[in-house]
Amino acid sequence: MSKKRMTRREFLKLSSLATATAAMAACAPAATQAPAPAATQAPAAVTQAPAVAKPIEIIHWSWLAASDGEVWAKMIQDFNTAHKDKGVQIKMEVIPEEQFVTKVVAATATGQAPDFGWGTAGLRAKMIKDKVIVPIDDFVTKVGLDLADFTESSVKASRYPTFDNKMFMVPMDAMSLQMEVNTDHVKEAGLDINNPPKTGEELLAWADKMTKRDGDKVVRSGIMMTGAGVQPTVTWGIVAAQMGFQRASADLKTAAVNPEAGKKAMQWVLDLFDTLKVSTRDVTDRYKAFGTGEGSMFWTGPWTLNGYVEQGLPFVTVPFPKIGDTQKTYFELGGLEMYTQKDPGRYEATLGAIKWLSDNSFLWTTKGRGAATRKSILARPDYKDAGNPWAVRGAFIEGMDFASEGEIPVLEAPNFTIYSGGNFLAKTLETVWTKEKTIDQAMEEISKRWSEDLAKG
Repeated sequence: MSKKRMTRREFLKLSSLATATAAMAACAPAATQAPAPAATQAPAAVTQAPAVAKPIEIIHWSWLAASDGEVWAKMIQDFNTAHKDKGVQIKMEVIPEEQFVTKVVAATATGQAPDFGWGTAGLRAKMIKDKVIVPIDDFVTKVGLDLADFTESSVKASRYPTFDNKMFMVPMDAMSLQMEVNTDHVKEAGLDINNPPKTGEELLAWADKMTKRDGDKVVRSGIMMTGAGVQPTVTWGIVAAQMGFQRASADLKTAAVNPEAGKKAMQWVLDLFDTLKVSTRDVTDRYKAFGTGEGSMFWTGPWTLNGYVEQGLPFVTVPFPKIGDTQKTYFELGGLEMYTQKDPGRYEATLGAIKWLSDNSFLWTTKGRGAATRKSILARPDYKDAGNPWAVRGAFIEGMDFASEGEIPVLEAPNFTIYSGGNFLAKTLETVWTKEKTIDQAMEEISKRWSEDLAKG
């Protein structure tokens, strides 16, 4: 993604707009001055020329890249085409993901924030506390956004209990981690892709049959893993949750509930490398490795689909197996959030634009990424057949039923997320994968740090 600092244009003041529909209506020129009655009109009176109104330009920052970025750009283009003659347009700027939050915070501090951008539910508590992100509750009814048409889980994840349960994002897509399986490797191993592994035991049996080894060296992983970073962290998080571990209690007061289950999950991941030898620490780029056939089963998200389909990779996607007592997987809600503006009149028009993108998110949730968060879209008869084939896309839709391991909505949320390669959790777990520290030592550190984090609110 290119790095480009936004240059903000002059905006048309919107405080006089009554609704977002009005905001998106044609900006009419100022009325011609009415002439005085003939009996009193001065002969030299000159009719006032019409004023020319400027179009509304709503600034949007996005960190989406690659194939999903391309689909999102099409969404923005469609909005602009639909509103070409209605006096409103969206200008999109692409910001590198690793710089996004820093840039938004800095821009808000100087009064130059974009109107809206992409966010991940549960990770924004600090930005909310610092008044960077604006709650949308006061504008939902005004713009006609039908919250009843959203899935219950997406609305719940968009609210923050510690901030009066207000809603700070419009859900756009629901994502989970499911298992992509290389079908050529399945055939080669004499397995039946129509009967994929559903339990931990079946999973490991499949992994063993599809793994290729050169002596003690794994040259093709039955289960795609890396020696550090996101992959072992999120794998641990899902397996630990399936085994009964909770990063935080429901009331957000107690950290690392049932630590023995968390430690058991750490051992399960270690065994993939050292005992079962179905994974290797030598992989660094998991996406490239799976795409080049160096792995047979890969836990990943729907953002990978377009690339692998276009590449012609032989694969299907199946639900994440039940390794512990309860089938669970990672949950991530993507949505659009509004940022603090000098002119509060901009909010209604901005949410009106976001509403249009949500109402028309069929393209985004069939060809972009994730499952639709709108019930009306999920119920459409053509939803299943649109976009990528159901064999590679279906598990990400149906698997939302057991995708429950989302973010912990507290100020220090980044320390708790399991889908990260560089946060406190990932760095602590890395010392286990490299055997610098014992499982007990790592769990003690995690419990202590998380307890301190929860105390901050």
